[in-house]
Amino acid sequence: MRAEALKYTQYTEYPCHLSRLEWLYDTIENGHKNGTSAEVLDVGAGTGNITIPLGTIPDADILGIDLHQPTLDIAIAANTLPNVRFKFEYLQDSPLKGKEYIILTEVLEHIGPYHEILDYLGKHSDKNMKLLITIPNGFGPFEIAMQPLYLMRKMGLNNFILKVKALLGKKEPYSQNYETPHVNFFTIGRLRRELKQYKLKITEIKKAYFLAPIIETYLPFIPLKTIAKIDQKIANVLPAFLASGFYFRIEHE
Repeated sequence: MRAEALKYTQYTEYPCHLSRLEWLYDTIENGHKNGTSAEVLDVGAGTGNITIPLGTIPDADILGIDLHQPTLDIAIAANTLPNVRFKFEYLQDSPLKGKEYIILTEVLEHIGPYHEILDYLGKHSDKNMKLLITIPNGFGPFEIAMQPLYLMRKMGLNNFILKVKALLGKKEPYSQNYETPHVNFFTIGRLRRELKQYKLKITEIKKAYFLAPIIETYLPFIPLKTIAKIDQKIANVLPAFLASGFYFRIEHE
């Protein structure tokens, strides 16, 4: 990833989030032909910490869409790149023709009717489209460790959680919409089977971390950069079911 991109994201302070940005950035920059426009749609763009830095990819045109206007307002205010735009829009209302890359990063686990999204992508995206999805491992260490927080949110203690996070120095750089818990719990096998229904296939899988996201969530005062690098190396050699998350490149069959 180009150093210039780091000027446009808060993820430099969050190694686990930064690694997602690096993978997305490198996949897009290395995957499209020089001199051609890389048309990118970032679905669930949030505060723009991934969307905006992607605009530093040469010949890239980036559209970020989201359904939470307060979060979009933060992204719009932060954006200074002319080739990056933000819009309040449902994916199913967004034209996909010409979109070479479509990003769903940490999105599908929050959406109950996600099959509608996969169906729309399968039917309406170009045949050369690359779908880049990142999701937690639905039964991995991070998702298991998050269960107490999910339970507290169900009990109406979200404001209490936010106050505790603030006391611990935990910021939320990715979204201001705190009312979207995880409702889907994916494994590699489940995602592969469900994509097949829409004539989509996984062409790349990257395991993402073992314990680092748990440390980042519960112990934000611990410097994580060195730990995260070691933790990622451990994840690379562990069985997939012990990864905290996955990055997928997906294409049409």
